[in-house]
Amino acid sequence: MKNTTYIHLPNIVREKAEMLVDAGLYGNMSELIREAVRTYIEEQKITNIDLAVELYKKEKISLGKAAAIAGVSYDEMLDTLYLRGVQPKFEPSTKKEAESELEKAKRLLK
Repeated sequence: MKNTTYIHLPNIVREKAEMLVDAGLYGNMSELIREAVRTYIEEQKITNIDLAVELYKKEKISLGKAAAIAGVSYDEMLDTLYLRGVQPKFEPSTKKEAESELEKAKRLLK
């Protein structure tokens, strides 16, 4: 199943993009946009470790997922977080989160 993303381009950008397609430099608008996004991401100076740290700080991913994104071991990710002043989270911060973790643990033990 493909994900579809809709974007709005300012008129001047859309017109320039349409000219690039009309000139035959890209097969269609989707191809141009995919290439533009791919190039933008590749040229960013942010590393996978930087990305993992930022996602972890915002509680979007777990420590294990951060290590996987960064391409390092769990222990190396812990060290990286400490070196960057990020306190790893080892326990639930709310009662609801604790109850959820308890339920998950109970299901694993069955």
